[in-house]
Amino acid sequence: MNAETETGALPTATRFDPDLLDRMIGAKGNADAIEAKCQSLMQALGPALAAAFHNATGVEIEARPGDIRQGRRRALLEEMLPNAVYCESSIGDWSDAIAGLCGTRLIIGLVECLLGGSDPAELDIVARPLSGIELDMSLVVFEQLTESLQQVVAPKTKAKTSVAKPQSELREEIDDPFPDFHAAAMTLDIGFGAVVAPLTLVLPQAILLKTKITAPALGAKPSQSALEWKERLSQRVSRSQISLQAAVALAPLPLGEISRLVPGDLLAFADTGDIAVTLSANGKPLYTCALGRSGAQYMVKVEGAAGPDENWKTDFV
Repeated sequence: MNAETETGALPTATRFDPDLLDRMIGAKGNADAIEAKCQSLMQALGPALAAAFHNATGVEIEARPGDIRQGRRRALLEEMLPNAVYCESSIGDWSDAIAGLCGTRLIIGLVECLLGGSDPAELDIVARPLSGIELDMSLVVFEQLTESLQQVVAPKTKAKTSVAKPQSELREEIDDPFPDFHAAAMTLDIGFGAVVAPLTLVLPQAILLKTKITAPALGAKPSQSALEWKERLSQRVSRSQISLQAAVALAPLPLGEISRLVPGDLLAFADTGDIAVTLSANGKPLYTCALGRSGAQYMVKVEGAAGPDENWKTDFV
């Protein structure tokens, strides 16, 4: 009798392969079976998402099936998170472990166009981290994605959907409430004007294996408001806290004198009467003002516009 048997441990040859055990209990599927499920899901989800998005926002997109990846949940998310925003969602009685990843180029382009700043066909967007406003407004994309998914995987249950606040970073593994289960990541390539960006769903393989996929009817739905997305965005911009700068012109000096300035030197304003001030934000001149005082504080009084057009809010997204 060898030492392994004496201690009660199973010989190496009889130990279960973890992946084999996961297949036996339904936590992991055959690679070909999962691939086929993902293809069927994307074929049904793409048209449903495009229709729902247009109904909710008035924006036309294309949603074409793209890449499929299989692996552990965290590895898939970490692989695709760069240049994307992350969001968790749930569909009642189906799954509370739905993850979405949306390329930042799509969000940036949507925000620019819905604020009236760009023609979708002329967009030239470079991927970058989202601003606070853009991150907030990406919620609409994930809302439409989750609701469209519900129509495909649980159309008869009328299950409620829930979407968490989008995040620019994935939680640390120690803070992640979800286990690192076997997952499938399926990407829809979203076309919006000149922009094509990935929108990816990461789902548990265990759920996919048990799900019957149904292509929903795409008849027109009564829209609550095709302007809702734009209204929410405009309200968010209007509530944003923006840093202001007040610039006062000084009397010109020769370069030689400027190079000899030292602490304590006094410089004269260019104006000899009322001091003209230009009020700016984000490098854009907004208003002309007059300089004055109120008690111990210096103040500026807005006198007129400094040149912003009707779409000047787009500079603050």
